[in-house]
Amino acid sequence: MAEHIKIIDASKNLPFDIPPEGSLGLLALGAVAMKPWRQKRIDSGYEQKLLERIKKEVEEAKQRQQERKEKMEAAKLKKEQETKDQDA
Repeated sequence: MAEHIKIIDASKNLPFDIPPEGSLGLLALGAVAMKPWRQKRIDSGYEQKLLERIKKEVEEAKQRQQERKEKMEAAKLKKEQETKDQDA
């Protein structure tokens, strides 16, 4: 059974359009506002977009970490080579 809860903006006496990303006002209303907010996130596809963005950011971070690792290894090899050349 789906409950439709209307949240009214008291200053304008108009229904409040719940943004998928949420707001502090909704948080202040507590559990009454959380249920329609969660449903709005699901209906708008916001949750899926958020998960996709996080996965993309994780992959990019892994790639940057790998690049830094390769760069450090190359610098280490270069330093070792320079040390060998100085000893010779």
